[in-house]
Order: sequence, then C-alpha cells, then structure tokens
Amino acid sequence: MSGYELSSRFEASVGSTWSAGHSQIYPELVRLAADGLVEAGEPGPRGRKTYAVTAAGRDAVQAWLADTEPDRTVRDEAALRTFFLWLMTPEAARDHVQDELDAAEQSLDGLRLLAARRRPATPAERSQRIALEAGLRTTQARVGWARWALERLDDQAGRDDHPPG
Repeated sequence: MSGYELSSRFEASVGSTWSAGHSQIYPELVRLAADGLVEAGEPGPRGRKTYAVTAAGRDAVQAWLADTEPDRTVRDEAALRTFFLWLMTPEAARDHVQDELDAAEQSLDGLRLLAARRRPATPAERSQRIALEAGLRTTQARVGWARWALERLDDQAGRDDHPPG
C-alpha cells in the first residue's frame, strides 16, 4: 500500500483507539524501510511509493505483541481542561462540555457507520471488529458523561450537594 492508503486504512481500522496523521505515517515508513521492516516498491505515477511488510517486520510485530506490556496511560487534553472548569466562566465551562458532547456524538456516528459496514470473515477482521467495539463503547460512555456533566452545570443549585426530596 501507499502511505496515503495506509493512512486511510489506519483511520478506518484503529482510528478510534490510536491517531496517526500523514505527517507521522510517511516518516515512519521511511524509518521502517531503513530498518528492513518494510520494503518500498518501485515508484509509480507521480512518485507514488508502495510498501510491503517484510518477514523481519512481521517478526518484529509479533515480538512486540508477545514481549511488551502495553502503555495504558492516556493523555486527554479535553479531560484535562475539564478538570479546570472551575477556572472558566459558567458559560465557557458549559460551552466546553457541549463541545465535548458534540465531538463524541459525531465520532460515535462515524464509528457506528463503520461497524455497520463491517462483516468480519477472517481472524484479522474479527479482531479489528473487537477493537472497533472498544472504540464504540468508550465513545458511548463519553457521550453519557457529557450529558451528565451538562446537567450538573445547568443545575446551579448543585444537584450532587443536596439529597433528593
């Protein structure tokens, strides 16, 4: 595949869990080729290069999967900003959370469309669908959280501070 095709496929397959833009993919392909993990084919029209994984590249991925512990830390700038809602005006705080809701709903719509188009037939496709489901469920939770947060921000009395009744 070309870098453009890889970027598109990457976004459609793991985009819900890991982001990588063209500016990251192209230099990484050059590095992988230099390390012998992928090989570049002959340039095509307009200098288009295609890449294929090598046996060493496949071995490296399998070793990474088997021998390393995943980094489970999450860097979420939107969540960090939410931590500081108290420094915002009430209007700015509400706008921030509304923006988070809008973004999560838009992402969820895209993930649902992607899931509806996929009917896994191979082990690779099944594992990709399982990963997509993680993205769907995480995004659904974010939508629910944003709705909950908006209710709290809209209730100036502080619903959580007073027992019902």
